[in-house]
Amino acid sequence: MRNSGKHSKSIIRDKKIFILLIVLIIVSLAGVTMFSGGLKANIVDANAETIETENKNTTEAISKEVVLDNSGYLPLEKDINADDASIVLPETMYKWNFNRKDGKKIVYLTFDDGPSTEVTTQILDILDRNSVKATFFVLGSSIKSNHKAPKILKHMAKSGHAIANHGYSHKYKILYPNGVIDVKAFMNDMDMNLQLLRGILGRDFNTRVLRMPGGYGTWYGVTPLNEALKAKGYYQTDWNSLNGDAEGKPKNPQELLETLKKTMSDYDTLIVLMHDTDEKKNTVEYLQSAINYLKSQGFEFKTLK
Repeated sequence: MRNSGKHSKSIIRDKKIFILLIVLIIVSLAGVTMFSGGLKANIVDANAETIETENKNTTEAISKEVVLDNSGYLPLEKDINADDASIVLPETMYKWNFNRKDGKKIVYLTFDDGPSTEVTTQILDILDRNSVKATFFVLGSSIKSNHKAPKILKHMAKSGHAIANHGYSHKYKILYPNGVIDVKAFMNDMDMNLQLLRGILGRDFNTRVLRMPGGYGTWYGVTPLNEALKAKGYYQTDWNSLNGDAEGKPKNPQELLETLKKTMSDYDTLIVLMHDTDEKKNTVEYLQSAINYLKSQGFEFKTLK
């Protein structure tokens, strides 16, 4: 009987030890789970913080990228009214092929030699009232002699017009001595104007489009010039229609319109030459009738950038 009692007590003691071990194992497992859960939570929080920081840095980088120091001038990829000069000009002007295959009719209104003190502003007012955008081939010497030029240029930029390069001097003897293009003098003249524009519009302003004073086809020595333009990323353009405001005796508004109609031919793409110096007051008076006529013929207005 005593041995039986001792055996029973031993069994009970073993059961208690077993139960204690089970409890210890459960408690240990719970601790590990809590620790791993806390560790996992910490990792998730750390990852969330890292992602948030990376997103913030990315957002700041994008913000810095899109905020250009150019007085609000729209880059080509954000301008719904602009066409890519690197595509349009080689396919039209350089091939003298202005008939499209897509059924569209596009007109690029261009103005040379400004900005002037009065006429440029009046032209901008007419364009803005009609929601029409134009390309202005601005001249450095006109900018320097016009105290209103900074305000006018910033108006052009903010209104969505294209600002293109017409050089600084417009002096044929400097640019084309004896009728031959002096490439170095020409490129320096264009660069002087670009730097002047950046001083007004901001250091990030740029334009790829230029028009040669007197036109491209007038001068000898275009091959070395073409190489220099390509190296700088420039695209030059002449015109295939005009209003005649710089030809012969002064024309009244109706004569300007008739000249435009005559030179339009049956082209689907028009690059119209006009001028916005203060002597061209009749161009201001003709402009609304020209816009009305071009619209009636189904033309859409675009700019070149």
